[in-house]
Amino acid sequence: MNLKKNLLALSVGTVIAAASTAASANSLLFPYFTTNNGGQSSLSLTTDGSVGGARDIHFVYNYGDACTHYDLNGQMTGNDLLQQSIAAPSVGGYGLAAGSDTSTPAYFPLANTQGFLVVSDTTSSSATAISGDMAIADPSTGLVAAYSGITNAVDTSVAANEGNFSTLTQTNFGLSFYPQAAVTTSWFTVVTGDMSTAIGAGADWDATATLSNNGNVFDNDENPYSGTMTKKITCSGTVAPTDLMTTAQQAAIGPNGGLLNATWAPGAAGTTTTSGNPSVYAATGVVMYKMQLVSAAVGAPFAGKMFLNEQK
Repeated sequence: MNLKKNLLALSVGTVIAAASTAASANSLLFPYFTTNNGGQSSLSLTTDGSVGGARDIHFVYNYGDACTHYDLNGQMTGNDLLQQSIAAPSVGGYGLAAGSDTSTPAYFPLANTQGFLVVSDTTSSSATAISGDMAIADPSTGLVAAYSGITNAVDTSVAANEGNFSTLTQTNFGLSFYPQAAVTTSWFTVVTGDMSTAIGAGADWDATATLSNNGNVFDNDENPYSGTMTKKITCSGTVAPTDLMTTAQQAAIGPNGGLLNATWAPGAAGTTTTSGNPSVYAATGVVMYKMQLVSAAVGAPFAGKMFLNEQK
């Protein structure tokens, strides 16, 4: 590992230490990773003591505009720690944080893409078998962030439970944004539901949900401007404020920030996807991560920084 990668790995480790308490479950959803050149997404996983010997850890990457499925297995033991880059060393990842680590990592083999990750312990029957955090340092966007994996809290040694996130059912969101000349705001969104059948089949997750502005956008002084706009997402994708505003609403909001009291409609199986095909899988809700990139014109200390947080 060269000096630059060591320093970047150290910065990622620092962010992990500052992350909120890790979630515990047999399947963990990590709603965002990136493999941009020059940056690192770093995964830290721990196991409980329910199985002391070798444990298969199943990684399911969902990546790119098509939300393509890619999976492979890592391996850990009881009361173990695995800290690895998401990107494989061959495409710029730093590899294992500790060279002496005997756990088996599960790298993603492509650079310059993004997506979400599901990690499951398929050996232990414990509902608190694994826990974990994702940390991201991306100099190209200014993003430095960390968050905990989202648990499904069920026994994923049972195949029907692996990736079952049907209990994630949030659909109503207050989407606020700063003046758009100062801050570029977007929301990376993962459509949630029972992913177990798709994972078992090695298939792309195609559950679909449609977001509506409910007929209004509000400016920063609570004035409503009417007009209905919607945005459909299949599997995962990005929503921008302009996706939910007509051109007239955009002009009315002008240089000021605004608020969209927006609602998702989860699609049943058979809903038309963004590619025009009927979906195989049903949606139950969404997870949204807000990204705010601050313009250089704002000045120090925020200029050029990107902030990430889970939208509630």
